[in-house]
Amino acid sequence: MRDKVSILKALYFSATFSLISGAMPVYAVQGHGGAEGLVSHQIGHILFISGMGYLLYRVYSFRITDPGWFEFKSFLWLIILWNFLTFFGHWMHEIVNPARFISQENQVTAFIVTDSFDAFFYLTLLDHILLVPSFIFLLLALQKWRRVQ
Repeated sequence: MRDKVSILKALYFSATFSLISGAMPVYAVQGHGGAEGLVSHQIGHILFISGMGYLLYRVYSFRITDPGWFEFKSFLWLIILWNFLTFFGHWMHEIVNPARFISQENQVTAFIVTDSFDAFFYLTLLDHILLVPSFIFLLLALQKWRRVQ
């Protein structure tokens, strides 16, 4: 029985590795195509903000102070801030002067900051400064909840 399980695991790993190694490259930043794509994406951010805001409201209204809930509230606050930051970043990307982007070989390599609008737009591109810590807080909350069980 143990040999069959080992063989099934090896086959599963081989099949998964074969599928992954033959995949086409996927990039982290993808265009949405026209104004409709941007609008639907922005609606997604608004719905995400609304959902996380409602969840945050419920956590505060129940006054939960058990282990892990501080971390979970921190996750919610950071994910809401991240959504606001990226929402405005998407909007500003449509307004920013395209001449501010420096490209080499069809790849944007730099951005010229000349005023506060440009500086804030550049800050919106650094959204991982909020996103990564938010998921760390979520992980910490999940770990604490697991220890309690």
